[in-house]
Amino acid sequence: MYRTLAHLRFHVWTTVFAICVFPLCPLALEAHDDPSDEPHTHASGEHIHEEGASEPQIIGPALVLPQIEGPKPWSNKPALTDPHRFSIAIMTDRTGGHRPGIWMKAVERINWLRPEFVVSVGDLIEGYTEDETEIATQWKEFLGFIDQMQMKFFFVAGNHDVTNPVLHRIWREKFGPEWYSFDYQGVHFVCLSSEDPSAHLGDKQLSWLEEDLSQHRDARWTLVFLHKPIWVYAEREAAAGNPDPTNWNRAAKMLVDRPHTVFAGHVHHYVQYQRNGQQYYSLATTGGSSQLRGLPYGEFDHITWLTMEQDGPHVANLLLDGIQPAGIVTEESIEGFHEFLEGVHIDVEPILISEDALRRGEIRLNVQNDYLSPVSIEAKIEGLPLVGLNMESQQIQLSAEAGQVTRQVIPFSMSEDVELSRFRLTTLTATVTSDDKPLKAEWTVPVIVDHQFEIRPLTAALDGRLDEWNSATWWTTKESPMLAGNVEDWTGNADGSFSLAAGFDAERIYVAAKIMDEKIIDGDSFSVIIDPRPLLSRLATNRLGRESIAVTVQAPPSEEVTACSVAAPGRRESRSSQYQAFGRRVKQGYELEISMPIANLVEAQGADWANFQVGARMGDVDTQEDKSLEVLWRASPDRTANRGFAHVIRK
Repeated sequence: MYRTLAHLRFHVWTTVFAICVFPLCPLALEAHDDPSDEPHTHASGEHIHEEGASEPQIIGPALVLPQIEGPKPWSNKPALTDPHRFSIAIMTDRTGGHRPGIWMKAVERINWLRPEFVVSVGDLIEGYTEDETEIATQWKEFLGFIDQMQMKFFFVAGNHDVTNPVLHRIWREKFGPEWYSFDYQGVHFVCLSSEDPSAHLGDKQLSWLEEDLSQHRDARWTLVFLHKPIWVYAEREAAAGNPDPTNWNRAAKMLVDRPHTVFAGHVHHYVQYQRNGQQYYSLATTGGSSQLRGLPYGEFDHITWLTMEQDGPHVANLLLDGIQPAGIVTEESIEGFHEFLEGVHIDVEPILISEDALRRGEIRLNVQNDYLSPVSIEAKIEGLPLVGLNMESQQIQLSAEAGQVTRQVIPFSMSEDVELSRFRLTTLTATVTSDDKPLKAEWTVPVIVDHQFEIRPLTAALDGRLDEWNSATWWTTKESPMLAGNVEDWTGNADGSFSLAAGFDAERIYVAAKIMDEKIIDGDSFSVIIDPRPLLSRLATNRLGRESIAVTVQAPPSEEVTACSVAAPGRRESRSSQYQAFGRRVKQGYELEISMPIANLVEAQGADWANFQVGARMGDVDTQEDKSLEVLWRASPDRTANRGFAHVIRK
């Protein structure tokens, strides 16, 4: 149950101010009476550091563990259930060039975290004006933020809050004293004003502080909050041989014989100091002006989280963007996000040409939005060769209504012909945002600029002789082909290279191959892999699926045309038997003629299929014990991917 604390009294240098009764859960927060009152004790009634004080329990109060003989399924560390433990949040500069929305974002996250209460270090409004209407507007805005906070908030005056006599007066009218103290769980909280009048502690404030600390010698810890880190100012003057203009050294002497920690703001960057064996902190920002260059610079928006333990405060800094609510992802929201990801399709049509170099072209971007709301797209093209590149913009912005397909054409040109291989790193990165949630995702799509290969109808007699292929276009490995496996065994094209050609009819795909191999033995082989999926599916993922067509043919045993051993991995028996190959050895190697069913291609794209991708590899061994050398044509060393496969267009 909540307990009510009456007569919270702020101790000031001449007058005791009383404010209204307020609730605090679950333990009482104790404010200070006049020095003539009874000696101060903690809310628990215990003097924590006196002789005979209770020690933390090894297990922790209220934790009941079962009796187990032998090893136990828990560690031997204590449970952190000390009744004198508590956590508070500290908020730092909101203003001095405030960035709208940050402070309220921090309030929201503090409400999620549930500290006992919150303490500030000042600069709550912009101030620096004597216009009372403007001042009233600024405080009304700020107090609206505090109304949204679900726990008590303690005000500390910053230079923006009490810049001039008018602001000082309005502070006293709204909040009472500019310095005060209170206790919680045996810890003494001291809230000072570094603006007395500016970067200075006045004599009356110091007299009050001396009396206040004297009355609370038994506090297990003292936490001091003020706006400016005036200990730094005092040290700077001392280094120059000047007297202390801040009066901080007088305050430090009052604190030196008691465990204490000091928190300040103002400078908008974070630094931890150690003074007289105690920790002092200059905090960064909670919305104040900052370059936000990150942790090494101490420039970030944060909440400081203080957990009070028997051995003193334990401090952590929580960056605002790192604090998320429990419901950041729910079953419903993740399902909606998956619908978003599956509903938006982005592709860039391949730029396929018959030449080996390109001077100008068009990037054709297609966005198909099958999601339930409109989406907007911001995209960037990267990796185009910078050879006199002429392009209106590499940044693209467009939108697509629900159920709409949006297309955009981006022309580009270079000052000279550029080899196609130099386009291999060109990509389009697109950030897609839905209008309803909003949901956001990023896609990176390759911009394929490649040679176009053609496949034409063919009437073939599957006889292992390649006479009818004389008019076909042959695709040949390079002089320095891609190799895999036992690559050190490759001695040149005569030892491992090949050419292939392809054709089709209504039922079958045909491949002819001329393989150069100086020594043919059992284990030599030739493989063809076809990815029959539609273009968009192939662009979405380059992993080969079960629909891929793959056939490996063993080298023929003699110079006579003969049926060759064929393997079609993953094929059902009924369809595997439809893969056939005939071949013969020739003077410099061997020739093959391969036939495979076109059914997978038709199933994937329909009878009017338009294109596919293909790769081929030659397997060569010089002894039965050797690991195979592989010579690749437009194939990937990764047998599960179509990366690098040739794009073949139906003619």
